[in-house]
Amino acid sequence: MRTAPRAEAWAPGRCTLAGEHVDYAGGVVVCAALDLGVGVVVRPSHDGVFRAVSGERRAERAGAEPRGDIGDRIFAAVIALRDAGIDVPALEVEVQATLPEAAGLASSAAVTCATMAAALRLCGRTLATRAFIDTALHGERDIAGVPCGPLDPAAIVGSPGAAVLRLDCETLATRALRWPWDNVTLCVCATSERHDVGGAAYRARRAETEEALRAAGARTAKDLVEDDSNLAALPPLLQRRARHVTTETRRALAAAEALGRGDAAALGRVMSESHASLRDDHEVSTGLLDAVAAAAESCSGCLGARLVGAGFGGSVIALVRRDAAGACASAMAAAAGRGCRTWLVTPSPGLADTARDCISDG
Repeated sequence: MRTAPRAEAWAPGRCTLAGEHVDYAGGVVVCAALDLGVGVVVRPSHDGVFRAVSGERRAERAGAEPRGDIGDRIFAAVIALRDAGIDVPALEVEVQATLPEAAGLASSAAVTCATMAAALRLCGRTLATRAFIDTALHGERDIAGVPCGPLDPAAIVGSPGAAVLRLDCETLATRALRWPWDNVTLCVCATSERHDVGGAAYRARRAETEEALRAAGARTAKDLVEDDSNLAALPPLLQRRARHVTTETRRALAAAEALGRGDAAALGRVMSESHASLRDDHEVSTGLLDAVAAAAESCSGCLGARLVGAGFGGSVIALVRRDAAGACASAMAAAAGRGCRTWLVTPSPGLADTARDCISDG
């Protein structure tokens, strides 16, 4: 009996050290790919029906178009590749993940990117790095309907091995920043509060931010970093939104400088200041996320903590000295309560490093 062809791929998750909610405002982000991720196996469908399975959940449909189930972000990869001129057949997709869903760690972008990479392998095709990022963003934003910016696919694809990525979200220009410490690590606590990056609250923040930029006469957050003199004239809500993307972009620039000089204490302060801005100016935190961040910061050896991802639930990440990481993880878990999970994570390579057979350097 002839064995049906198959292909596999794995895509990492993403954490942000500074620069949250600025990617759709053309700001700067300091981020890293994680050693947690999403793996997929794809096969051509024997009957032309699209099928996806992830744990106990299944999706089946005649076409790849979104239907409001787990198949949406998986099959969006197929439509996006077809839009890029690659003839991808109907697929059967199996998903296995170490990355938790709805935790602010880019699980939806990871499954889209992993499916794209596996489909390219199945078809014997390649995409240039920038084209892969643009196609993944097209799939998640324009097809699956998530109003996201370029952060997640850019980090998942372009993160350098064992280093942090400085990403300009307007131009997608990147710079690798070496992780300079053996004795400092990142601790992630995924709470039981699931967030929805495509939900109404996220959409509202994006719309408010775009309105604030227009009212301030700015194209991007970087424009306001250069000149924020118009912010004082904005209505209070728009002033808060504009202030967040301005100061958060400055914090990302400061985080890159702290990494460059090996100043872990300065990076930790930036992370804690980022959380305060996300809580007070952008209003995307929750009581639980605040409590988990505070629990981390109360631990000796924790240098700073912040919510990670879009907020409204999800995860908190802490920068912590390695000898205190266990105690910090326990404190975060105690504050998060039932249903939480904690990990120590390290910056890891993105798909451009690990999938060179389907992502070219062009």
